[in-house]
Amino acid sequence: MKNTKVKALICGFIFSVLFSFTGFFNRCDCISSKIFRLHIIANSNSKEDQDLKLKVRDRILKDFGEYFGGLNDLIAAKELTGENIEKIKKSAKDEIILNGYDYDVDACVTSMYFNNRKYGDFTIPAGKYDALRITIGQAQGKNWWCVMFPPMCLPAASAKDELEEVLNPYEMDLVEGEGKYKIKFKAVELAVELKEFFDNVFENAF
Repeated sequence: MKNTKVKALICGFIFSVLFSFTGFFNRCDCISSKIFRLHIIANSNSKEDQDLKLKVRDRILKDFGEYFGGLNDLIAAKELTGENIEKIKKSAKDEIILNGYDYDVDACVTSMYFNNRKYGDFTIPAGKYDALRITIGQAQGKNWWCVMFPPMCLPAASAKDELEEVLNPYEMDLVEGEGKYKIKFKAVELAVELKEFFDNVFENAF
């Protein structure tokens, strides 16, 4: 009973924060439903492991970037990734071996939390996003992230052009408006982090 009351109070606080920014939060939520991200976690924070992480990134973008360049929506991006997940793992593993390491590597399509992230002139708001997640070795190092769809990771891609293909004008105003929306970005980030934290706490408690 006590846990139920605590959860109710916490949920009440979270939803009160979200309610005060309903329109902004809804736009953030819509953005997360249109974007497919790439997330790579290094074995450790050593310079060698961090360098290896970036080499794996470059290999994945080289081998699979062109596939993502011709997609029209997030669902197609998820399906394409799922169909090629073993090939993606093999490319990552080949690059690891090529650089003289024997780390295990895993890759999967997952739904995961991201905080507010800057990408050049754009801010991708906090929330749960579908992502291709690649872990190297012990996966205890700093991570690298990007957006696979729309294909903002590709060297020739124009982030603004790619985003405008999938986001409406109101959503573009949001991702371009970090300065004027700074407080709202932080409020949404805090609310989503709290929700994630307490969802995990109560999931493990029962």
